[in-house]
Amino acid sequence: MAEQHNTFGMSNDEMASRKTVYANDTFAGKRVLISGGGSGIGKASAWLYGRLGANVVICGRTLEKLESAAAAMCDAGLNVTSYPVNIRDPENVELLFETVWEKEGAIDIVVNSAGGQFPQPALDFSPNGWKSVVDTNLNGTWFMMQAAAKKWRDHNRPGNIINMVVVIDRGMWGMAHTCAARAGVIYASKSVAVEWAPLNIRINCIAPGIINTEGMKVYPDEARSHFTRSNAMRRFASPWEIAEACAFLGSDASNFMTGEVITMDGGGHLWGDLWPLGKPEYFKTGD
Repeated sequence: MAEQHNTFGMSNDEMASRKTVYANDTFAGKRVLISGGGSGIGKASAWLYGRLGANVVICGRTLEKLESAAAAMCDAGLNVTSYPVNIRDPENVELLFETVWEKEGAIDIVVNSAGGQFPQPALDFSPNGWKSVVDTNLNGTWFMMQAAAKKWRDHNRPGNIINMVVVIDRGMWGMAHTCAARAGVIYASKSVAVEWAPLNIRINCIAPGIINTEGMKVYPDEARSHFTRSNAMRRFASPWEIAEACAFLGSDASNFMTGEVITMDGGGHLWGDLWPLGKPEYFKTGD
């Protein structure tokens, strides 16, 4: 019988106690800004960076979610603050960087984890549905990247950007808007990795496969029940596993990396198929 997966995300207790391969002071003295830090991969990354000594700033659209996430981390002894932002609005993003830089101090690392998508056949996309995904996943990420780079350039400081994307190697049925937007992020990152190298700014991406986060709720049960068949490791990844890769890219261990994409999909792009709306009858029969 196909495996069903109905438990989403990690609890605060899990993220407070989960083992890590990194030393507790890996990011001591560093400030990390994480978009989408109120849930999913962004939240797990905030917990990990905080536990490793960083001063963490989380941002996103929903203030209540951010405040709740930040409060739990502060209760665990981490240094975390939160700010609301609409990453689709470049003026709002510019204001965020001005405010954080003034109130919290210089930012060293930016993690772009904010994003949103929904599974739907491409012929059924409305203009607003397409624009919504592209505006958040591509334009919003770009506005964050550019605002960060301008700050680092103007203050003559090095910088490090880490972008969450998706695995686009073979496209993805039912997710054309997401693949289009994230492909844009990947190739914008590769382009400015060279352009901004003289500024000592690095940019890398992480492409997760199926991750056990709250985002899984947007997929129908029938599709989710087969998701673990889409990769060679036959399981979901935890957001903590992605957070640890994010810590690697933020650390000195990756100092000679820029313009790269780390794929974390359990071998899914090499083996297996992923159908976010369930496998169409046409592909079940081969007719």
